[in-house]
Amino acid sequence: MSADGSDDEFVAEYEPATAADIIEEAEPSATADNGEDEEGAVAGSFAPDVAVTPQAPAPENTLFVALGSCLAILALADTVVGLNPALVAGVVAAVGLTTAVCYGVLVKTTPDT
Repeated sequence: MSADGSDDEFVAEYEPATAADIIEEAEPSATADNGEDEEGAVAGSFAPDVAVTPQAPAPENTLFVALGSCLAILALADTVVGLNPALVAGVVAAVGLTTAVCYGVLVKTTPDT
């Protein structure tokens, strides 16, 4: 270990760098244009340049979320209390009813775009 606390000798001896490990910094002039020629949102940006418009949920997306919720709840219930037909029916009914209500509310309240 060197006097400044860096561990360059260890890294040089035990971790040879490959081309994928080297990160080159961009020149300041390349980033000074504020990204005007970029298309779409950049990873990590809070406000994309593209306008976000509300849309009604698609039925297949809603069913996918409901199925995922059912499976997650049933998996957790199985680890805690074990599964029985009444519990499975109750979970499926509760998730189905909640999904139907949420889907109906979102479809009715989403403006037409």
